[in-house]
Parts: sequence; structure tokens; C-alpha cells
Amino acid sequence: MDLLTHRERKVAIITGATSGIGSWLAAHLHKRGYRVAVVGRREKEGQAVVSELDASGDSAIFVACDVSSYEAQCNLFQTVWKKWLRLDLVIANAGCVDRDSKFNFARREAPIDDLPPQPDTTCTEVDFKGVVYGTTLATHFMRHNPGGKGGKIIVTGSMIGIYPCPTFPEYCASKAAVHQWVKTVGPVTLKKDNISINCVMPGGIETPAMPGFSEAFLPHQMTLRSTLFAAYDRFIDDVENTISGQTIEAAHDKIYEWGLPGYKSGAFAKRTEKVYEPWFSLVHGENSELPGALSGPPAKGPKIIAVTGATGSQGGGVANVMKNVEGWKVRAITRNTNSDAAKKLTSEGVEVVQANFDDEESLVKAFEGVSAAFAVTNWWEHLFSGKSQEEAGVLEEEQGMKLARAAARTDTLEHYIWSTTPSAKRMFRGKLLTPHMDYKANIDARIKSELPNLAAMTTYLYFGYYPQNMAYFPLIKPILHPANGQYIQTMPSKPDAKVLNSGDMTINPGIWVRQVLATGEKAFGKYANVALEKMTFQEMMDVWSEVTGKKGVYMETTIDAWTKLWGPAGNELGLQFKFGEMCDPWEETDEFISPEELGIDKNEVVGFRGTIEGLKHMF
Repeated sequence: MDLLTHRERKVAIITGATSGIGSWLAAHLHKRGYRVAVVGRREKEGQAVVSELDASGDSAIFVACDVSSYEAQCNLFQTVWKKWLRLDLVIANAGCVDRDSKFNFARREAPIDDLPPQPDTTCTEVDFKGVVYGTTLATHFMRHNPGGKGGKIIVTGSMIGIYPCPTFPEYCASKAAVHQWVKTVGPVTLKKDNISINCVMPGGIETPAMPGFSEAFLPHQMTLRSTLFAAYDRFIDDVENTISGQTIEAAHDKIYEWGLPGYKSGAFAKRTEKVYEPWFSLVHGENSELPGALSGPPAKGPKIIAVTGATGSQGGGVANVMKNVEGWKVRAITRNTNSDAAKKLTSEGVEVVQANFDDEESLVKAFEGVSAAFAVTNWWEHLFSGKSQEEAGVLEEEQGMKLARAAARTDTLEHYIWSTTPSAKRMFRGKLLTPHMDYKANIDARIKSELPNLAAMTTYLYFGYYPQNMAYFPLIKPILHPANGQYIQTMPSKPDAKVLNSGDMTINPGIWVRQVLATGEKAFGKYANVALEKMTFQEMMDVWSEVTGKKGVYMETTIDAWTKLWGPAGNELGLQFKFGEMCDPWEETDEFISPEELGIDKNEVVGFRGTIEGLKHMF
């Protein structure tokens, strides 16, 4: 800093700096090379702070100011500007607690005509109104900074603005207002003027605000001064000035980023917070230009559901049903819009859009304007391209998260439906691995932890055994034995092992998606089995024989033998079947929403027998 010229040294205003947090921050910033304006109402104490920093007044000055007065704050900012001709940082730290009790306990016996005196709202005037005044003036002066507009505003909030403490109701309310001010104003000032606004929320800390902090709190319950400095430095050290509208907690010895609250009501809450540009312009004179702002009234007419994998089994089943649902249009997402399957969808009136699961931006574009999305990934595609089981899982998880992030960035999205599976690794703590299931389940967990707002409007669908595989998938398809004319299905599982049976994949996925969407927020955060029946392998082979008129025999083999026969694909399915023997992976718990709750019509669902009957010509 010594090498910087006089005008290059940054300038900071710290309000409430005659003692406590403000005086500590003044010393901290001065040590970092800032020229500081120590601001407060008590001149003697303020001058003492300045004298310790720089008695010459060259790099530190005291400015008397009551922040609840706009006129006084105008004088403050003008004084600092005239002194140093720049303003880089404002720490709006001035504050006080309740000056009186709004409960009026002593007046319980007062006559009806003896009204309470006017409440003292000094706390609100200083803690919140002072921040509004300071933000207004800081923005004005920072627009005139040399070398281009911009600057930083950091407000001192409080954790009891998050968690209410009845001792200080007005203080809690004022700090809560401050937090909301930062979150609403910060994104706009950064976008428009390169001015960031953020908030540090300490817990209990020894200051003159109230006597006896060390008696009221145990040492480990109080914020350390070093933690406090680290919290402010988090924003000060944001060199590119990209963080704005954020609140962070300065706990005892750790910092926690709070972000925005999750959506309890999903899409309803999401729409409530969205900027409507005609209103913004009406109030503020120009558009916000914020990402996701509505430029005009939302589109009316049919809603759009984006369906990934629309040319495959699950996505195809969703498209088959949803294209006929009144009030909905299907947008099929595929890599190759020129494939025969894509052309067939187009001929049926389905909008077909190109996107790649490896390209998040292409997915964002494909999701534009959709109200719902059905997302599914294909682990088997990676395996059959030569990847190992684990490598295929890693790729699937990457693609699944790109889909989820793209959906989270879709401002119109009201419901996300994710096709997933239970995880043997999670259920048995690593003692059994089923990569094509485990990595899908990883995506569930990451949606919940990394994308909580998306999780708040997500329904998770479990798919089980596909009866169609008995016609199309070589590993499952019964094979004719030439010597005796019988058909043999060889599987690495016990004949009495039960599995979830998803039935006709050309129809059932769409039925569940339709009903999930109709159920709305009751389905948010819930899992659902896309099936009405669980059957053993022997029962399925018996039904197959009955429907086709061919003698079928189920033969159990080992995973090792099946792996030798079918390679990694056989090993993977063998592990899944082992999972099914060890437990019921699809057992419904409190996390599930039942077919009855979804309004599933059992007569509409096509089960195993109906699916095989429809495929009889294939055998």
C-alpha cells in the first residue's frame, strides 16, 4: 500500500465506529491500507479512535453523524468526498437495540382511555432507516469514483434477525428488514452500477450495545473477533466484485453462507419473488435487466413439458401420453433431430429440439419457457460404448447434474420429474455396489444439497423391470433350446425373488408423469414407484408361457457365470438382482407418494401380462 499514490488509496466509511465492532473494523481496514472515516455521534470517543490510527488526519478522520438523519448522512458523504475524492467501501454498522418495551407490561391495569405513549422507534430509525439512507448516498457517490463506477457496501446484520429473540423485538425486526434490503437491492445495484451490497450477521459479541455479554453467553457461544474480520474480508476481498445480495453468518469460529430460503410452495413461491419488468420500470424508471425477469405478462395457453430421452423407452412413454393431455404440449429433447424416432415425433405434432446432455448451455436453451421437465439419463449407453461400470456411472452423474442445473436455471419451471433408482451402495453402506443405480441416486442427493430450490419442486420416479426386455434385450430374452423346443430364461437370481414391474413402458411412464403434474405440490419432494405390481421371476416366466403358448423354463445361474456369458452388462444386472434378493429396494416409505394419492387409474395401467400380450407377435 505504501507504493500507492495518495489518490489510489481506497477510502472506507464505517458508521457506528466510535466503539465496538465499528472501531475494530476501522483499525482493521486502516491496517490494510484504507483511508477511513470513523463515523458516530460521540465526538470524544471518535477522535480517540482516529488518534490511534493517524493523529495527522491524513488517512483517518472523524465525522460526527446521526445515521437516522438523512441530512446528517448527506454531510458525512460530502465531507469524505471532499477530503479524498473517492469512496470504495461503506460499512453500515451503526445500530442500537430497543429503547423501550413495546409489551407495556406495567400498564396492564391502565384504564381504557389511558393510551400507551408513542413507542420509541429509534432502533428502527438507526438500524434500518440509516441503512436505506446510507445505501442511497453511497450509490450516488460511488457512481463518480475515478476509473469507473463501482464500490462495496457491507451492512452489519444480526443472527437474531434470522432467529427471533423476544428480548429485542424491534431490533430483531429491524435487522430482518436489513437482511431483506440487502437481498433485494444487492443484485440490482451490482447489475446497474457495479456496486455490491452484502451483509455480515454476527452472533453474540462483546460490545457496548448491552452490558454483560460475557455473563449472558459462554465463550464458545460468542463470535470471535477474528471470525468477524474474516466475514467482512470475504466480501472485501471479492476483487472482481461479483458477490452481491448475500448474507453470511459469523458464528464462533466459522463462517456460514446463508443464501436465499428454499421454496416451501415450489413454483408458487418462485413466481412470487420474480421481477415483473413493467412494475419495476413503473417504480424505478427503467427495467431491472435481472436474469429471469419477466418482460411482460406470462404466456397463456398450453404449458410445455420438456421430455428428455423422448426417443427411448421412458421418455417415449412420457411423450406418448402427454402429447394427448389437454393443456399440455410436449417438447422432445434429443441429440439427433434427424433420427427416424425424432421424425416420427414431429409427424405426431411433437416439438423436437436438439440438445446434448454433455452441454449444459444447450439444455438451458432447450428448457426455455417450459413449465415441467421429465429428465432421464442412460447409463447403459456409456457401458456399451466401452466404458467400465464405474466410468459409466461417473459420466451419468455428470450428465444428470447438467440436466438438473439447466432445470434450476429455467425461470418458468414449475415441476421437475427425475427418473432415478434406489442405491445398494447407500442402503448397504458400500457392501454391495450397483453403479447404474448408485450414481443415479447420487444425483438425487446432490439435487437436494446443491439445488434446494429445484429439490423443492422435484418428484423422483423409480422404474423397475421392463417386460419389453423379454422381447428386445438379449440378456433377458428367453432362448429356444433346439433339442427340446423349450424356451430358457437364464438369470443370476432366485426364481422366487420379487422385483418391481413397471409394465408397458410405452404407456405407464406417461400415466405417472401426467398424474404427478396433476397432483402438483403434494408430489414435491416425494418418490413414486412407476408400477402397481411386484412379481417373482418364476411368476413372470409362467405368465410369458401362458400368453405365448410356448413352454418356458426359468434357470438360475451365478453372477460369475452370467458375467462370463454377457460381460460387464451381465455383471451389472446380476448385482441389481442380488440387491433385490437382499431387500426390497422399492419398498415404499414415508418419502413416497402412493398410486392412490396420485389418482392413478388401475384400469389404465398396463401390467406385465398386458405388455406380453401386446408383444406376443415378437415371440
